[in-house]
Amino acid sequence: MTDIEQRLREAYESQHLPAPVRARTLAAIEEARRCQEGGGRVVSPQPCAGLSSRAEVAEVASPFSLPALSPAETEAPVRGAVASAPLRRRPRARFVTALAACLLLVLAAFGIYGVYQTPSAYVDIDVNPAIELAVNPFGVVIGADALNDDGRTVLDAVPVLHRSYKDAIDALMASEVFASYADADAFIDINVVSENDRLGSDLVAQSDAAMASMPCEHACQRTDADTRDAAAEVGLCVGRYQAAQELMELDPSYTLEDCASMSMRQLRDHIDACHSEGAGDEASIASSGSGAHQGRGGGHGGHGRHGN
Repeated sequence: MTDIEQRLREAYESQHLPAPVRARTLAAIEEARRCQEGGGRVVSPQPCAGLSSRAEVAEVASPFSLPALSPAETEAPVRGAVASAPLRRRPRARFVTALAACLLLVLAAFGIYGVYQTPSAYVDIDVNPAIELAVNPFGVVIGADALNDDGRTVLDAVPVLHRSYKDAIDALMASEVFASYADADAFIDINVVSENDRLGSDLVAQSDAAMASMPCEHACQRTDADTRDAAAEVGLCVGRYQAAQELMELDPSYTLEDCASMSMRQLRDHIDACHSEGAGDEASIASSGSGAHQGRGGGHGGHGRHGN
């Protein structure tokens, strides 16, 4: 036995192979050695007399390769791998599906939140407290601004944010702090600004319903965005701004600062007084004109009668 053959034998004996495989491999090595008929010759690809198949020749040519397995031994791992492959893929597919669903939910949540935080209407409430409520498309109050000190006092006492407008306006009208300004002599002016006709109409109706139980006079109407913008530029509610414009047109001696310091009742009283004075002047002018006409007519008639 040559040195190489001895090393091969020792190498195979050191491997933890099944006994039948080891025996078959050693037998193939011995058979190959006998077939060589002398050291140094290359093993022919044709099987020797003692070798029964090409598989045994391959085992001899590559002694360190894994031994050949039977068809049953070869197919069993393949079937196991094929059967287990979908099982390995399913958790990954489920994870990807769950992740996609979570992303969609996050995007939908951000979209809904964006709509929720977008004002779709503004409601100006002015007595002497002047406040403006921002309402989103869902009819929920998402902003509240006080336009004077009395308005800040009311908003500090009555929480209105993230409540439906109906609940917010009902809470304002029912609060003691707001009621102290809305006595029988007061005047509440509410203006709704919205490009959403349905929402604007609902806010006007809810405002009218909330003020129905109030002891004072009130007015509630819709206003355009341009008027609101003009009022915001001078820091006034829409109702007060419109009343100030009307009063300054009737009596130019009044200024925006004068009007800002008045209550809505005082503004309305001054406007009514100006209208009454204007009506009285017109009546006086008309009466004077009628008397002068009658005098001229009477003189002319007397002159005629005198002529007769």
